[in-house]
Amino acid sequence: MLIFTRRLMLALFILNWIAAAMFVLVGVAVALAPDAITGPLVARFGDEAATVRYAMLTVLAIGLAAAPAVHLIFTRLIAMIDTVRAGTPFAPVNADRLRQVAWAVLVLQLLDLGFGVVAARLSAATGEVMAWQFSLTGWLAVLLLFVLARVFQQGAAMQDEIEGTV
Repeated sequence: MLIFTRRLMLALFILNWIAAAMFVLVGVAVALAPDAITGPLVARFGDEAATVRYAMLTVLAIGLAAAPAVHLIFTRLIAMIDTVRAGTPFAPVNADRLRQVAWAVLVLQLLDLGFGVVAARLSAATGEVMAWQFSLTGWLAVLLLFVLARVFQQGAAMQDEIEGTV
């Protein structure tokens, strides 16, 4: 199962950077060719077309800002999988990796809040509902990851202590 999980993480790692590249390409197109975008937006949203265009750019920027955090999550999880496969899951470095994952997930949660603000403003401007919902689960995951990092830190210390007495 670890081999499958590692391969899945690698595939998602690659998809993350493909998505980031697409965000950049679309963002550049929207920024450099506003007339090509504005025409259809004016037809649909009238006076709020500029607001919609800026919201599009903001959403693309949020997606691009998420890519490094997602990169960090995948690289740390892949490294943790490798230590588990090697038989050393409670290595002190894994506690650090989990803590880094926790910080990255916190960044993603903050970016999600930013997306929520954009969604609310866009919905108010256009009258169309843009789906967004506060994720209590995501915030709980952040706390859980920080706790697990501490558990791994304690586990590594206990393992070192046991190995020192044997």
